[in-house]
Amino acid sequence: MGQRTTPARAGHRNEIVVAGRITGEPSVRELPSGDRIATWRICAARTDESRFRGHRSDSITCVSFDPGVQERVRAWRLDEVVEMTGALRRRVRRVRDGVRAIYEVEVRTAERVGKKGEES
Repeated sequence: MGQRTTPARAGHRNEIVVAGRITGEPSVRELPSGDRIATWRICAARTDESRFRGHRSDSITCVSFDPGVQERVRAWRLDEVVEMTGALRRRVRRVRDGVRAIYEVEVRTAERVGKKGEES
């Protein structure tokens, strides 16, 4: 028999694969809840066919609560090229002049694939 999908999840999917160059070195910090979170940033080049003219890349914030991913990314340095899988998350923060939505990738798997200039 095939895998059964519950009605609440039928047709729903939030999976992302992203690869790019490290532009913000990973840091791990402890949250007030006691959970630990790793945070870093990458820059992913856009294709030539992108409809957003004038922007050649996207800056993407990545986070992980997974201790194995946190340990792996601690060794990453600026300009290294990495590839990750995960899910897109939207966080809302209150700021002085209102509310701000932040999108980030919650990373499940992560690996280093090269250095700047080695991208295929």
